[in-house]
Amino acid sequence: MYQILIVEDDADLAEITRIYFSKEGYESDIAGTCAQAQALLKEKEYDLILLDVVLPDARGDTLCQQIRSYSNCPIIFISCLDDSPTVINALKSGGDDYMVKPVNYAELFARAEAVIRRSSHRKKSPDALQEYRYFSVDPIRHQVIRNGETLDLSSIEYSLLQTFLSHPGSLLLYSELYESVWGSDSLGDIRTVMVHISNLRKKLDPDHVGIIQTVRGAGYIFNLS
Repeated sequence: MYQILIVEDDADLAEITRIYFSKEGYESDIAGTCAQAQALLKEKEYDLILLDVVLPDARGDTLCQQIRSYSNCPIIFISCLDDSPTVINALKSGGDDYMVKPVNYAELFARAEAVIRRSSHRKKSPDALQEYRYFSVDPIRHQVIRNGETLDLSSIEYSLLQTFLSHPGSLLLYSELYESVWGSDSLGDIRTVMVHISNLRKKLDPDHVGIIQTVRGAGYIFNLS
């Protein structure tokens, strides 16, 4: 049974979310503040955190940064705020995905299962490092090595890289990347993809050699040559 932490100060909404997930076989705890969430996180490990942005004692993106200092637990932001700066800050703080209230619970379940599966599942892969021009990939440890140093990639960033490596030199549309990595329809919101690609590019290509090429209004091309 998957363990979920719901960080939401609206008690009625938190309980509705808990009930919906309970019907799907999930077990949930509820925290109404960042302090309560931190206390619960010290007591147990979770498979997923559903996190609001605006909370009584602090912002959710601040809490997300704190969690990321010690945990890679998948985090999906759920908020009534839909402005781009808020969404981008939430994702840059370490969030895996962002949904706007009121959420469609079927869509939330799909995204929850996708991030949990990606976080916990480890496919069998060859032992040998996969060597590329600017970096190497360790498929067993899900690590990327550049200039002898292991890059600190999130599970989302690693999954994006694997998708790119499977389609070198091809244009991958925003929607295709979202469906491949998040396992559901992007519903036309490309900000999540753009923020995570930006983070991946900074880590993978600090010298700006053009490993990830942006095709404006369409998507990205991954260059291995």
